[in-house]
Amino acid sequence: MQITFRRLVDDDLPLLHRWLNDPDIVRWWEGDDVSWDGVVRDYGSGREPDATEFWIAALDGRDVGWIQCWPTEDEPDEAAPWWELGVDRTAAGIDYLIGDAVDRGRGIGSAVIRAFVADVVFGLHAAWAQAAAAPLEANAASWRALEKAGFRSVATVTDRFGPAKLMVIDRPAGSSA
Repeated sequence: MQITFRRLVDDDLPLLHRWLNDPDIVRWWEGDDVSWDGVVRDYGSGREPDATEFWIAALDGRDVGWIQCWPTEDEPDEAAPWWELGVDRTAAGIDYLIGDAVDRGRGIGSAVIRAFVADVVFGLHAAWAQAAAAPLEANAASWRALEKAGFRSVATVTDRFGPAKLMVIDRPAGSSA
């Protein structure tokens, strides 16, 4: 199984739009606008620039998911409670999805997360000491995928959608970008 990543481009937006509108994804997408206009606004090349990176994950050459990373320092409203619980200020936040139902529940999510953290988060960003994510506690498939990818549970945090499991993985000792 070969997992690769490429930057999201506008030609990927129809695929991302389809994935974001899958009922099993919508229920965890925490109120984001997943209409066509919302996807173009939030993920297209014309959006307000920031440090968030959007990637498409491919398994053996077939697109299977979307994943993003962002410096937690750029999102203090979300990350401040994380920092109080010991997450490093130089951590990256990640968000992800496996697009098609046929690819879920087969270990692809944890493999994508593991590879993304190694290849992109730590592989391209020497300053990021950790990666963190906080899926809703009720989204067991998501936080279990993080566990299988090597993340550890730090605490339960409450965000505007309810209790979430704060999960963290440290940069391996001796690794740098």
